[in-house]
Amino acid sequence: MCNLPINNPELMKPINRLLRAGINVVDYHDKFRRPIIEVDRPFAAWEPKAVEITETKNGVQRIVKMTIWRGAHIIWR
Repeated sequence: MCNLPINNPELMKPINRLLRAGINVVDYHDKFRRPIIEVDRPFAAWEPKAVEITETKNGVQRIVKMTIWRGAHIIWR
């Protein structure tokens, strides 16, 4: 599990919504203006409006899908 902002209820609201829906949060980054939440699978409503982006992690480039949901970037593979 990743480091979640458990002590901050405002940041945990969208994460708790994902967890209640059965979507696992793989990674969480809050160093940017919009937090980045990486999930294992998307909601069905996210797929039509998702965009493909190239993500570079540890020097490896991957194509991932991204959408903005409740003020956060949501990324999945």
